[in-house]
Amino acid sequence: MMSDTNRDYYKRMYDKIHASEELQERLINMKKNNVTQYQFGQETKQVQKKAARPVWKVAAAAVALSVIIPTGVYAASHYFGISDFFLQSGHKLTADADKLIEKDIPQTTEKDTSENMPVTFTVQEALCDRGSVSIVIEAKAKESGKYLLVPGDALETDPLENIGVAGQGTIGEYAEKKNLEILHVSTGFQADSPFCPDGCSYTTKALNDDTMSICVTADRTKDTALNAVMIYAVRGTGSDDVIQSTASFELQDRSSSEVVQYAVSGSMEVPGTQAVITKVAVEKTEVSTYVTVYYTDPQGDTDENGLAFRMKDKTGENIWNGKGGSGVVSLGNGSYSQRMVYDVLDFPEECTLEAFNCWEKNIYGQFELTRIES
Repeated sequence: MMSDTNRDYYKRMYDKIHASEELQERLINMKKNNVTQYQFGQETKQVQKKAARPVWKVAAAAVALSVIIPTGVYAASHYFGISDFFLQSGHKLTADADKLIEKDIPQTTEKDTSENMPVTFTVQEALCDRGSVSIVIEAKAKESGKYLLVPGDALETDPLENIGVAGQGTIGEYAEKKNLEILHVSTGFQADSPFCPDGCSYTTKALNDDTMSICVTADRTKDTALNAVMIYAVRGTGSDDVIQSTASFELQDRSSSEVVQYAVSGSMEVPGTQAVITKVAVEKTEVSTYVTVYYTDPQGDTDENGLAFRMKDKTGENIWNGKGGSGVVSLGNGSYSQRMVYDVLDFPEECTLEAFNCWEKNIYGQFELTRIES
């Protein structure tokens, strides 16, 4: 059984990210595995349109990982794009998805609360399809050799390797040794922006002391507006003063998609719960495969059963490579949905849907799915 302490810990973690089961130990022991994660601060709380409960087997890409370069302080390359971030999290974009990546995206700075903003923010790449959007933003100090840029929630006492720098000691010790001023850098969608998804994840990659790439990945639907409004924020260590600027830019969705339905063989009731599956839809784009499970559940507004789903091959042995998910979304009248995001794959004629408890990890049951010919 999971302790109350661990349960509360995982719930807090899922206020920030959705994580895959393979990365559970990295979440438990972040310092050992060099995990850096942050959510933009209170100034830009995200608008939660619907209640969402976390799902374990969903998103390797959603965990923010800092890469350690064993042969040097930083990577030799000073450009880290969407494909690199995907590879870092165990996923590879298809050639068709690569063609959809936008570059040289013009952004308009709408507001700057201070003329002394010490960091410039540049939108380098964006990738948008029916179900998600990924944006890479480069944060670079205006004055070279003066600052050390770190993620918004990094602490001076954190191990140096947490921000991707090889070596012993802490972030604070490194900054003191090099006589650098630490700047905490954050970004997020403006809360009242037309493009404000229900949930986002943030991945950072340090390029050198004063340059950092940030990849923002968010859920979206085909109806989500594409005029993004971002808030960039910087604060010094130990200071509550935040310097902010706001910028906007247009995204493009040039992806195509195909949707198929799957029928459940046998009973659609989830053993050990009061949930009943009503529909399973699978959508594929050039970027990802999206699986949405629709069901009814009298306990859907509680965490009593921790109901979660994951996809497997027909044999039930190989779990699909997950890269994201929206958790539990209330549709009203006791109906709910969960969306899982996987690597691109061809629609199988048959596959397996597994229902499990995301807190205790016990399996409720498996459902054999058969593709319905349209």
